[in-house]
Amino acid sequence: MQIRFLSDGNEFRSYGGGSFSKKKDTGGIFWWSILITLLVGFATFCWFFSIMVFAHPEKPFNYRVLARFDKLDPLREFTAFTVPQGKFLPARDLLSEFYPFSRDQLAVKNDMLKRSYIRNYKQEQPLYVKGSFQVIDVRPLTASDVFTEGWVVRARSSDIEDVDIEIVMPGKGAVDPYHVGDVVLLDQKNTFAAALHVQKFDQERLCLTVMPLAYQGLGGGEKPFKLQPPQKLNMDAYWPLTSDPNKAVLEGSTDKVAAKEG
Repeated sequence: MQIRFLSDGNEFRSYGGGSFSKKKDTGGIFWWSILITLLVGFATFCWFFSIMVFAHPEKPFNYRVLARFDKLDPLREFTAFTVPQGKFLPARDLLSEFYPFSRDQLAVKNDMLKRSYIRNYKQEQPLYVKGSFQVIDVRPLTASDVFTEGWVVRARSSDIEDVDIEIVMPGKGAVDPYHVGDVVLLDQKNTFAAALHVQKFDQERLCLTVMPLAYQGLGGGEKPFKLQPPQKLNMDAYWPLTSDPNKAVLEGSTDKVAAKEG
Protein backbone atom coordinates (compact mmCIF):
# COMPACT_ATOMS: atom_id res chain seq x y z
CA MET A 1 0.00 0.00 0.00
CA GLN A 2 1.31 3.41 -0.95
CA ILE A 3 0.56 6.36 1.24
CA ARG A 4 0.76 9.85 -0.28
CA PHE A 5 0.71 13.02 1.73
CA LEU A 6 -0.51 16.26 0.43
CA SER A 7 1.99 19.11 0.74
CA ASP A 8 1.49 22.86 0.66
CA GLY A 9 5.17 23.52 -0.32
CA ASN A 10 6.41 24.54 3.11
CA GLU A 11 9.37 22.20 2.83
CA PHE A 12 10.75 24.36 0.01
CA ARG A 13 10.80 27.51 2.10
CA SER A 14 13.96 28.61 3.81
CA TYR A 15 14.19 28.67 7.52
CA GLY A 16 15.06 32.36 7.43
CA GLY A 17 11.69 33.24 6.06
CA GLY A 18 12.88 33.85 2.49
CA SER A 19 11.26 32.41 -0.57
CA PHE A 20 12.86 29.76 -2.76
CA SER A 21 13.48 30.72 -6.40
CA LYS A 22 14.53 28.43 -9.25
CA LYS A 23 15.84 31.35 -11.41
CA LYS A 24 19.65 31.65 -11.69
CA ASP A 25 21.47 34.94 -10.97
CA THR A 26 22.92 36.17 -14.34
CA GLY A 27 24.17 39.56 -13.07
CA GLY A 28 27.73 38.28 -12.47
CA ILE A 29 28.06 36.89 -16.00
CA PHE A 30 26.99 40.24 -17.49
CA TRP A 31 29.57 42.26 -15.59
CA TRP A 32 32.30 39.73 -16.31
CA SER A 33 31.48 40.04 -20.01
CA ILE A 34 31.78 43.82 -19.82
CA LEU A 35 35.14 43.55 -18.02
CA ILE A 36 36.55 41.06 -20.55
CA THR A 37 35.43 43.26 -23.45
CA LEU A 38 37.13 46.29 -21.92
CA LEU A 39 40.33 44.33 -21.33
CA VAL A 40 40.37 43.08 -24.92
CA GLY A 41 39.83 46.63 -26.19
CA PHE A 42 42.60 47.97 -23.97
CA ALA A 43 45.02 45.26 -25.14
CA THR A 44 44.19 46.03 -28.78
CA PHE A 45 44.73 49.75 -28.19
CA CYS A 46 48.12 49.10 -26.53
CA TRP A 47 49.16 46.91 -29.45
CA PHE A 48 48.32 49.52 -32.08
CA PHE A 49 49.79 52.29 -29.92
CA SER A 50 53.13 50.51 -29.58
CA ILE A 51 53.24 49.89 -33.33
CA MET A 52 52.64 53.58 -34.07
CA VAL A 53 55.25 54.70 -31.53
CA PHE A 54 57.96 52.45 -32.95
CA ALA A 55 56.96 53.15 -36.56
CA HIS A 56 57.19 56.95 -36.19
CA PRO A 57 60.04 57.84 -33.81
CA GLU A 58 60.32 61.29 -35.44
CA LYS A 59 57.10 62.45 -33.78
CA PRO A 60 57.91 64.44 -30.61
CA PHE A 61 55.64 62.43 -28.30
CA ASN A 62 56.79 59.09 -29.70
CA TYR A 63 60.44 60.12 -29.42
CA ARG A 64 59.98 61.08 -25.76
CA VAL A 65 58.32 57.75 -24.99
CA LEU A 66 61.05 55.74 -26.70
CA ALA A 67 63.79 57.78 -25.04
CA ARG A 68 62.10 57.42 -21.65
CA PHE A 69 62.19 53.62 -21.88
CA ASP A 70 65.60 53.52 -23.60
CA LYS A 71 64.24 52.05 -26.83
CA LEU A 72 66.24 54.25 -29.22
CA ASP A 73 69.43 53.07 -30.86
CA PRO A 74 72.35 55.49 -30.35
CA LEU A 75 73.02 57.68 -33.36
CA ARG A 76 75.81 55.99 -35.22
CA GLU A 77 79.16 57.66 -35.74
CA PHE A 78 79.74 57.09 -39.44
CA THR A 79 83.03 57.50 -41.24
CA ALA A 80 83.83 58.18 -44.88
CA PHE A 81 84.03 54.40 -45.39
CA THR A 82 80.87 53.35 -43.55
CA VAL A 83 78.35 56.03 -44.56
CA PRO A 84 75.21 54.66 -46.21
CA GLN A 85 74.74 54.93 -49.95
CA GLY A 86 72.56 57.82 -51.08
CA LYS A 87 71.79 60.36 -53.77
CA PHE A 88 73.90 63.53 -54.04
CA LEU A 89 72.17 66.68 -55.31
CA PRO A 90 73.60 70.16 -55.91
CA ALA A 91 71.65 73.33 -55.12
CA ARG A 92 69.95 73.66 -58.51
CA ASP A 93 68.76 70.06 -58.47
CA LEU A 94 67.48 70.50 -54.92
CA LEU A 95 65.36 73.45 -56.01
CA SER A 96 63.97 71.43 -58.91
CA GLU A 97 63.36 68.45 -56.63
CA PHE A 98 61.33 70.22 -53.97
CA TYR A 99 59.72 73.08 -55.90
CA PRO A 100 56.62 71.01 -56.92
CA PHE A 101 56.01 69.81 -53.35
CA SER A 102 52.88 71.01 -51.61
CA ARG A 103 52.88 71.76 -47.89
CA ASP A 104 51.45 68.35 -47.02
CA GLN A 105 53.87 66.52 -49.30
CA LEU A 106 56.79 68.40 -47.78
CA ALA A 107 55.62 67.52 -44.27
CA VAL A 108 55.57 63.83 -45.16
CA LYS A 109 59.01 64.08 -46.76
CA ASN A 110 60.45 65.81 -43.69
CA ASP A 111 59.08 63.07 -41.44
CA MET A 112 60.78 60.48 -43.63
CA LEU A 113 64.10 62.34 -43.52
CA LYS A 114 64.07 62.61 -39.73
CA ARG A 115 62.91 59.01 -39.29
CA SER A 116 65.74 57.75 -41.47
CA TYR A 117 68.30 59.70 -39.47
CA ILE A 118 66.99 58.47 -36.11
CA ARG A 119 67.10 54.87 -37.39
CA ASN A 120 70.67 55.29 -38.67
CA TYR A 121 69.46 54.76 -42.25
CA LYS A 122 68.78 51.06 -41.75
CA GLN A 123 65.78 51.11 -44.11
CA GLU A 124 66.01 54.28 -46.22
CA GLN A 125 68.86 55.93 -48.07
CA PRO A 126 69.94 59.48 -47.20
CA LEU A 127 69.69 62.49 -49.47
CA TYR A 128 73.07 64.22 -49.58
CA VAL A 129 73.72 67.87 -50.42
CA LYS A 130 76.83 68.83 -52.35
CA GLY A 131 78.28 72.05 -53.67
CA SER A 132 79.92 75.28 -52.55
CA PHE A 133 78.18 77.48 -49.95
CA GLN A 134 79.12 80.83 -48.40
CA VAL A 135 78.57 81.33 -44.69
CA ILE A 136 76.10 84.09 -43.81
CA ASP A 137 75.48 83.34 -40.12
CA VAL A 138 76.94 81.25 -37.28
CA ARG A 139 75.60 80.68 -33.78
CA PRO A 140 76.02 78.17 -30.95
CA LEU A 141 73.28 75.65 -30.30
CA THR A 142 71.24 75.88 -27.11
CA ALA A 143 68.95 73.63 -25.07
CA SER A 144 65.94 74.99 -26.98
CA ASP A 145 67.28 73.67 -30.30
CA VAL A 146 66.79 70.21 -31.77
CA PHE A 147 70.50 69.58 -31.24
CA THR A 148 71.50 71.02 -27.89
CA GLU A 149 75.31 71.16 -28.15
CA GLY A 150 77.54 72.48 -30.88
CA TRP A 151 77.08 75.05 -33.64
CA VAL A 152 74.80 75.70 -36.57
CA VAL A 153 76.10 77.40 -39.71
CA ARG A 154 73.78 79.12 -42.16
CA ALA A 155 75.23 79.28 -45.68
CA ARG A 156 74.01 80.24 -49.16
CA SER A 157 74.72 78.42 -52.38
CA SER A 158 77.45 79.94 -54.54
CA ASP A 159 75.58 78.77 -57.66
CA ILE A 160 72.03 79.93 -56.93
CA GLU A 161 71.00 82.37 -54.19
CA ASP A 162 67.58 80.80 -53.75
CA VAL A 163 69.01 77.82 -51.86
CA ASP A 164 70.32 78.04 -48.29
CA ILE A 165 71.57 75.31 -46.01
CA GLU A 166 72.11 75.17 -42.29
CA ILE A 167 74.90 72.81 -41.31
CA VAL A 168 74.43 71.25 -37.89
CA MET A 169 77.78 70.65 -36.20
CA PRO A 170 77.13 68.80 -32.93
CA GLY A 171 79.99 68.76 -30.48
CA LYS A 172 81.55 70.60 -27.54
CA GLY A 173 83.90 72.97 -29.33
CA ALA A 174 83.91 76.46 -27.84
CA VAL A 175 85.46 78.22 -30.85
CA ASP A 176 83.41 79.33 -33.85
CA PRO A 177 83.86 76.66 -36.54
CA TYR A 178 83.28 79.20 -39.33
CA HIS A 179 83.04 82.95 -39.81
CA VAL A 180 80.73 84.99 -42.02
CA GLY A 181 82.14 85.01 -45.54
CA ASP A 182 83.87 81.63 -45.31
CA VAL A 183 83.19 79.10 -48.04
CA VAL A 184 82.07 75.58 -47.12
CA LEU A 185 82.52 72.79 -49.65
CA LEU A 186 80.24 69.79 -49.29
CA ASP A 187 81.52 66.85 -51.32
CA GLN A 188 81.07 63.13 -51.84
CA LYS A 189 84.33 62.07 -50.16
CA ASN A 190 84.50 63.67 -46.73
CA THR A 191 81.42 65.55 -45.55
CA PHE A 192 78.39 63.46 -46.62
CA ALA A 193 75.90 66.14 -45.54
CA ALA A 194 72.53 64.40 -45.26
CA ALA A 195 69.30 66.41 -45.43
CA LEU A 196 67.14 66.27 -42.29
CA HIS A 197 64.60 68.99 -43.04
CA VAL A 198 63.48 71.04 -46.04
CA GLN A 199 61.84 74.43 -45.55
CA LYS A 200 60.17 76.34 -48.38
CA PHE A 201 59.97 80.13 -48.18
CA ASP A 202 58.20 82.71 -50.27
CA GLN A 203 59.56 83.60 -53.68
CA GLU A 204 60.53 79.99 -54.44
CA ARG A 205 63.36 79.73 -51.91
CA LEU A 206 64.61 76.72 -49.96
CA CYS A 207 66.55 76.07 -46.78
CA LEU A 208 67.82 72.57 -46.01
CA THR A 209 69.01 71.43 -42.61
CA VAL A 210 71.92 69.04 -43.14
CA MET A 211 74.00 66.84 -40.88
CA PRO A 212 77.52 65.69 -41.88
CA LEU A 213 77.23 61.94 -41.32
CA ALA A 214 80.99 61.44 -41.44
CA TYR A 215 81.72 62.97 -38.06
CA GLN A 216 85.15 64.22 -38.99
CA GLY A 217 86.87 67.53 -38.39
CA LEU A 218 85.18 70.49 -40.03
CA GLY A 219 85.79 74.17 -39.61
CA GLY A 220 87.21 77.24 -41.27
CA GLY A 221 89.92 77.90 -38.71
CA GLU A 222 93.36 76.44 -38.29
CA LYS A 223 92.09 73.76 -35.89
CA PRO A 224 89.26 71.53 -37.19
CA PHE A 225 86.04 71.42 -35.19
CA LYS A 226 85.53 67.99 -33.63
CA LEU A 227 82.07 66.60 -34.37
CA GLN A 228 80.27 64.12 -32.15
CA PRO A 229 76.92 62.38 -32.67
CA PRO A 230 74.26 63.88 -30.39
CA GLN A 231 73.13 61.75 -27.47
CA LYS A 232 69.49 62.81 -27.62
CA LEU A 233 67.38 65.15 -29.71
CA ASN A 234 64.86 67.77 -28.70
CA MET A 235 62.17 66.90 -31.22
CA ASP A 236 59.81 69.51 -29.76
CA ALA A 237 62.08 72.29 -31.05
CA TYR A 238 61.42 74.32 -34.16
CA TRP A 239 62.73 73.46 -37.63
CA PRO A 240 64.71 75.03 -39.26
CA LEU A 241 67.20 76.01 -36.58
CA THR A 242 68.06 79.45 -37.99
CA SER A 243 65.86 82.36 -39.05
CA ASP A 244 65.55 83.50 -42.64
CA PRO A 245 67.99 86.38 -43.31
CA ASN A 246 65.94 87.55 -46.29
CA LYS A 247 62.89 87.99 -44.07
CA ALA A 248 64.80 90.34 -41.77
CA VAL A 249 66.03 92.33 -44.77
CA LEU A 250 62.51 92.61 -46.18
CA GLU A 251 61.08 93.66 -42.81
CA GLY A 252 63.81 96.29 -42.44
CA SER A 253 63.07 97.67 -45.90
CA THR A 254 59.36 97.81 -45.11
CA ASP A 255 60.02 99.70 -41.87
CA LYS A 256 62.18 102.23 -43.72
CA VAL A 257 59.50 102.81 -46.35
CA ALA A 258 56.85 103.24 -43.66
CA ALA A 259 59.07 105.71 -41.80
CA LYS A 260 59.59 107.80 -44.95
CA GLU A 261 55.87 107.85 -45.71
CA GLY A 262 55.12 108.85 -42.13
